[in-house]
Amino acid sequence: MQVLYDIKNFFKEYPLYKEFLYIENYVRTQKGIVDPYDFNQLSFEYFCDEEQTNRTFEIDLLKSTKEYYNKFAGNKIPSDCFDENDHLSYEIHLLGICKSCQKKQVDFLIKVKSDQQFPNDKDNIVGHGKDGVQHIDIIQNKQIKIYLTKVGINPEPKINIDKSIQKYFDRETNNWYFKGIKQYQIGFGIGSLAYFRRIIEKELFHILENISDLNSSDPKLKKIIEEFDKNSKMSTLYNSTFSLLPKSLQILGHNPLEILYRLTSEGLHNISEQESLEKADKIHKLLDFVIKKINEENSELKEIRDLINELKK
Repeated sequence: MQVLYDIKNFFKEYPLYKEFLYIENYVRTQKGIVDPYDFNQLSFEYFCDEEQTNRTFEIDLLKSTKEYYNKFAGNKIPSDCFDENDHLSYEIHLLGICKSCQKKQVDFLIKVKSDQQFPNDKDNIVGHGKDGVQHIDIIQNKQIKIYLTKVGINPEPKINIDKSIQKYFDRETNNWYFKGIKQYQIGFGIGSLAYFRRIIEKELFHILENISDLNSSDPKLKKIIEEFDKNSKMSTLYNSTFSLLPKSLQILGHNPLEILYRLTSEGLHNISEQESLEKADKIHKLLDFVIKKINEENSELKEIRDLINELKK
């Protein structure tokens, strides 16, 4: 059966040059964007610079694009959407219009491609399969995939770092953090990963110390840290402390600090930009999660202490 992934996430979250698997096991009569005109009026969430908040956006096409592709028969995919191997392959300029302020806020240049030969129509051709009458694409089971890639965006997305993250790190680390996100957004995976590696190498032990200061951590954690010889393998420290972490971190099922250490201990040699983008994104999200949990628990403790002080007056 065809699998359709959330294209809204592609427009909102994906960086330049990172391939987004949009459709698996393509079936002609099922939902999904295939030719350029299909993008028209697609909605997604995006940051509106005019109103300084996330709003619902709608895709519009250039007037010339609309006029050109609107001429083709509904069930035929234009020939200029294919390459010499009959793979789906074209680029399309899309306009992002904020539905609230009605202004054009962003331009995308999107590459659309399939991983193999692609049918040039959207006809409902049926046959007899093992489950009775089915579409011919289901019977043949060619498992065609469609990928989308951002190859251009204007203006560049703004980098908004959570204030709690900014307060947690010093100026040097915040600078690396910003650059790591920036490199990710423009599709430079190896550059992004290099910055996040620097952050982990500098900050991870300090993060573990902060976790040990939380009331919800096992007191044994602080003792282990105090007695740990920094000349020993750091991996042994992160591997042995999972059961001593707060429940809010244990709920993940794995020690997030051990995962962060492992992800950044692996070399950058022989790793592709795509793999680097994936790894940098995982490190960024997991690091954010851990820091926010530390801040949340400290904030809750402060609120309770303030409440007690008020009651004692």
